[in-house]
Amino acid sequence: MKKIIGGIVVILIVAGLGSPFISGLVMERIVREAFENLNQRYAESGHDVSAEIVRYDRGFSSSEIEWKIKFGGMKALYDIDEVVFIDRAEHGLTGIVTKTSLEKNKWYADFVSGRLAGKDPLHITTTYTMTGAIETTTEVDAFAVQIEQENLTVKPGIFSVACDKEFTKFNSEASWEGIEVADKFSLKGFILKSDLTMISPYVWDGQASFAIESSKAKGDDVADQFELARMKAKSILGYNKELNTLSATVEYGADSLTAGTEKIGNIFARLGVSGLNADRYVEFMKLYTVTMKALLADMADAKDNPEKMQEIVERQMASIGFQMVAAGEKLLTQGLEFQISDLHLQVPEGEIKGDVVITLKKDMTFAQFIPVVNQPVLALDILSLKSAVSLPKQLVGDAPMLFSPIYPGMQTGLFIENAEIVQHAAETKDGKLYLNDKEVMFQ
Repeated sequence: MKKIIGGIVVILIVAGLGSPFISGLVMERIVREAFENLNQRYAESGHDVSAEIVRYDRGFSSSEIEWKIKFGGMKALYDIDEVVFIDRAEHGLTGIVTKTSLEKNKWYADFVSGRLAGKDPLHITTTYTMTGAIETTTEVDAFAVQIEQENLTVKPGIFSVACDKEFTKFNSEASWEGIEVADKFSLKGFILKSDLTMISPYVWDGQASFAIESSKAKGDDVADQFELARMKAKSILGYNKELNTLSATVEYGADSLTAGTEKIGNIFARLGVSGLNADRYVEFMKLYTVTMKALLADMADAKDNPEKMQEIVERQMASIGFQMVAAGEKLLTQGLEFQISDLHLQVPEGEIKGDVVITLKKDMTFAQFIPVVNQPVLALDILSLKSAVSLPKQLVGDAPMLFSPIYPGMQTGLFIENAEIVQHAAETKDGKLYLNDKEVMFQ
């Protein structure tokens, strides 16, 4: 019996001693698989960005991994062909934990040694687990540099993102104390959260939000001063599998916005689109990606010749515009809806409010909208509309065009007066258009 127990103890000890090696062996396979999946995601989205493991030196209890990201055509934006990373990994029982360095990038090493006295403010830690989950946390220490005779102070922050090895589910959180440029600009209290799931490379489901405590800019003149207080933004993306449609909503809000001597407060607006055909949207995004990829490649070739780059941009942007219009036309399908809801803001003269919903009743082309200009009644077969706007009369001033009929058959102007408030209401119902509760009599 004692021999059996002793044998079990020996086996457990050997297994315990060998577990870091086994963990490192398994995790190398998982890490390499994650890189393959990442490159597949880049390829599926039409980008020529890629990640490559240059070397993987696996030891008994630790490993060193050198890898890089190649920007492809995106180098025209970043002016950097690639970024090299060194991961120093420690093997654990359930996975590995890596510490990442940018030391092999000359531009970064020069910045740290020349501008930050050799103190690297960036700390990147990534955990790869046996289940395939990946979590990266990036911390930034406070540092200060001088740029064009201005003192730039970057305050501490932390950013975490967790995903699966297939790179289809992402959860992110970030908090950053902000940045200051002398007494000319400041941004304080940045917070971000997101929870997103990839349906396909161009289709996502989930939500993301961020908030800024304050942002200020000061100029030499009062008119150049700017201040934004307690800004919040939130986006919600949705995919309806049964209808094969997409929806997106973006909300913006702020306690106040001051520009020069003008100040508005209690700001909020919700912008949305729904009923967007998913297949046609994907086609549009594929064309956009291919088109922009070609433009960036041409820009990269001309990056040392500003005149040639400007010529390329001017020439190709016109062509791109025509292509995008033609592709965007295919998105005008029955059920497509645009919304501006719960718009409100406080100005010195009073409160402004607004809501607008426009829905397509059938598939359309841009050319089919042209006859509506001369025959407004045709719009009733194309669109459904509901809108309501109110604003202080003082803002409008003397504007008779707003209060007088502008088409035959209108019984009121676009707006009507109600004491100190100017109001507008329009709605299509039963094949008719009602403006400010009065039917528009189309001839």
